[in-house]
Amino acid sequence: QVSLSHECTRAIMKLMYCPHCRGMASVKPCSNYCLNVVKGCLANQADLSTEWKYLMDSLMGVADRIDGPYNVDTVIGTIHMRIAEAISNLQENKDSITSKVFQGCGNPKISTKGSSSEDKKRRGKVTLEAKSSAQALEMLVLDAKGNLTALKTYWITLPSSLCSKKVMASSASDDKCWNGMTKGSYLPEVMGDGLANQINNPEVEVDITKPDMTIRQQIMQLKIMTNRLGNANIGNDVDFQDTSDDMSGSGSGDSCPDDVCGKRLSKSPSTRQPETHAIPKQSGHGVNGASSRSLPSASLLLLLSGAAMAAQHLWR
Repeated sequence: QVSLSHECTRAIMKLMYCPHCRGMASVKPCSNYCLNVVKGCLANQADLSTEWKYLMDSLMGVADRIDGPYNVDTVIGTIHMRIAEAISNLQENKDSITSKVFQGCGNPKISTKGSSSEDKKRRGKVTLEAKSSAQALEMLVLDAKGNLTALKTYWITLPSSLCSKKVMASSASDDKCWNGMTKGSYLPEVMGDGLANQINNPEVEVDITKPDMTIRQQIMQLKIMTNRLGNANIGNDVDFQDTSDDMSGSGSGDSCPDDVCGKRLSKSPSTRQPETHAIPKQSGHGVNGASSRSLPSASLLLLLSGAAMAAQHLWR
């Protein structure tokens, strides 16, 4: 859910519902037309992309440390296995070791009792459990790396994901799609990503001089977290206390303006305060909450953030 401006609400209504008013309910919106609408509405969110990629790279660095030779499981979790290996090595070289001990300490009483079969079975079981634990951690880290790689371009690919999965837009080469006025090809070029590139957006009027302050705060928080992870990864003490504010929105929808399906409204700046809307649904699929499957997992970020604190001690 995103707080949408009046201009954005108008553009979405025109994109999804005006074909019904024109008797073309089966005609899908043109792909490039949909992209311009969504890029205009999510212009501020696209600006998260740069710092978001840096954060994903930092988390990948933490994951590499967890998966490396100095990870917690290898250093601590396998101590019992290493002790068992040391005892086994002692038994295999008992003659030379015993000789050195006798030279330095004299002749002590030596027990002739050998290790029982139960002791050998126990050591074998411990070794298998240690290997199983290491494999489980390796699979978790591998899965986390795959998710982080897929999430790196999340904010840039979000418009195309929404248009293909939720709006059900037609292909870019289709000349029989809804172009905002009638059934035909869509001629305007697709705008770039981010707020600055929306100055000439033909579908959504965006004031590029007024960035969303909530998004700017989130960009700063991404920078702070990336810096903390970077410091933790090289062994510096870092305070990972979460000081972020819980920023969420909800609201209700407005009716479609009378002149939505006609000519464009005048380009005079709107004085109406932004409203919060859920993007309208079509054919049982709404854009609200779109691409939830690809959203970053909170547990994944918490896991790797916590692991970074362990990494800073292992570095020492």
